[in-house]
Amino acid sequence: MKRITKEIKRLDLIATLIDIAYAIIYLSLLGYFFWVLVEPEVITDVVNTTYNFIGIEVTSAQLNVMISLLVGYLLVFVPTAVKHVKRVVDKETIEMDPWDYRSQILYAFMAFFTGNIASAVIRFITANKMMLIIQDYNLGKGFIEGFKAIGKFFVSLVDSTKAYFERRTQYKSNISKFGKEKAKAMKIEAEVARKGSLSQQDLERVGRNDLIVKTLGLVAMYTFLTFIAIFIFIPFYWMILTALKTNVELTTRLNPRFFIGLDEMQWVNFKVAFTRFSFWRYLGNTVTVGLISMVGTVTTTILAAFAFSRLDFKGREFIFSILLMTMMIPGELYTITNYITVRNLGWYDSFLALIFPFMTSVFYIFFLRQSFKQIPDSLYRAAQVDGCGDFKYLTRVMIPIARPTITTITILSAIGAWDAYIWPQLVAPSEKNWLISVALRSTSFVVGSGSDARPVYNVQLAATALVTVPLLIIFFSLKKYIIRGVGRSGTKG
Repeated sequence: MKRITKEIKRLDLIATLIDIAYAIIYLSLLGYFFWVLVEPEVITDVVNTTYNFIGIEVTSAQLNVMISLLVGYLLVFVPTAVKHVKRVVDKETIEMDPWDYRSQILYAFMAFFTGNIASAVIRFITANKMMLIIQDYNLGKGFIEGFKAIGKFFVSLVDSTKAYFERRTQYKSNISKFGKEKAKAMKIEAEVARKGSLSQQDLERVGRNDLIVKTLGLVAMYTFLTFIAIFIFIPFYWMILTALKTNVELTTRLNPRFFIGLDEMQWVNFKVAFTRFSFWRYLGNTVTVGLISMVGTVTTTILAAFAFSRLDFKGREFIFSILLMTMMIPGELYTITNYITVRNLGWYDSFLALIFPFMTSVFYIFFLRQSFKQIPDSLYRAAQVDGCGDFKYLTRVMIPIARPTITTITILSAIGAWDAYIWPQLVAPSEKNWLISVALRSTSFVVGSGSDARPVYNVQLAATALVTVPLLIIFFSLKKYIIRGVGRSGTKG
């Protein structure tokens, strides 16, 4: 392992800043394209018009292609730019290995094929300097050595194939001369003479069989995981694909298509979902309810988990057992009693009915209690000797130690409030109090009335995709904290 030099860090920082600048430019260009998109007067219609950009006329189909390419670029390079930033600001990364310069070469080719020439050149220079430090030769010699290795591989492959056919020819000639049995004996003798002994040959055969079995097992496992991943991915793919189709195709085509061309993608459906259906008001309601209920859930969970794990009072285990028993009762059975309680309190059709029922969770209390119980009692006794009170011990010791679990609870509670549908629809029927989950199933995405009412699936699923994307970003950005919190709460000691 070699240490990263200041020059390599500086070059990596410059390339990362260029990547961020390109991502910002392309994101701004994408926003401009969406801004100039012409919306149809009737949301079921398709707009075919011509746009003028700096004296260049562009049709609707060509603009759809440009937007599709920009979206594809951003989906690949925004996460990559975020990864570059994390690597640059990470002070613990002080060493480098061969994978680092190989990654730089890969990023350089990606930047080159997307028009980011400056970043590509800098990353090639960075990879060259890394190779000089790690391998004692530059990038040009590295490519030469790589081609030589590929050539040696093909030469060895040709030689082994030639040797195989020579042995096969010799075996056939022995059969013709001495008969089948004698040819087998001669083959065995030749193998014994070549490899040394039959025992060595058996060992090699066993090792080869183990390698084959292990390889087949890995192939089977990754094939199974690939099928599961595809099975999970298909609903998201179908949602995005349907959101990009025209309403005419969805309502008249008998056999749905699994692929459409870039020029057929109707990105205007996402703009219609933003502008026609009070999308921002519903989104604001959801964020408000989600944030307040999340703060309340985390607060009540921390206090209850601390009481059940550290404070010693009569009936503690009995009360906790009663709470655990409530987890075996389906949540739908609480709906009627909670509804009656909300009506009696005068909270019906208000944010209070949406916030307070979500401000506690028995599962989260149990989840955090298990994490708190792993903290040694000696810390609590030492804190008491030093004059530290219970609340100070909770905030100074227990919460920092259990931060991964608390982070997991925070993320999951926010996602739960974001996805809620049945309860918000029941206690907040007014449109001003709708959450985004309720609005997606409302009459906003329907044309006509009465028996002629028809849902506009493409715009509805475009809005659904816009709601789903933040959850996916949060999950993939914070998944390591979720896994760490779950692993910590399930490990004793």
